[in-house]
Amino acid sequence: MSNPSDAASSLLLGTGIGCFLITGFGLVQGRMSLETMSLGWLFPIIGVVLVLLPKFIRSESGLMAHLFPDEDDDTLSERVRSEIETTVKDGSVSSAWAELEAAVLESELSEE
Repeated sequence: MSNPSDAASSLLLGTGIGCFLITGFGLVQGRMSLETMSLGWLFPIIGVVLVLLPKFIRSESGLMAHLFPDEDDDTLSERVRSEIETTVKDGSVSSAWAELEAAVLESELSEE
């Protein structure tokens, strides 16, 4: 399994580098100019932000550290296993309520 913080960091870094590549192509083709500010300058700004975000993910107290936890494989597999168990238990409870409701409706219909 992939570590969530590593996957998010790689994705953000790759997207940031892609924004720099877009900027380079825009400058080479003449669609962007160094002399004038245009909408195209959002790409390098977004690129800088996306390249810096992985540092906030990897730090323990960072803003995005709770969204993308830095877990080892054992902790990650245990968390996923407990979430699956919780989902199965919730499904069992929902199924039991559905059966109970069906039995009550059946008994009300048989009384009429």
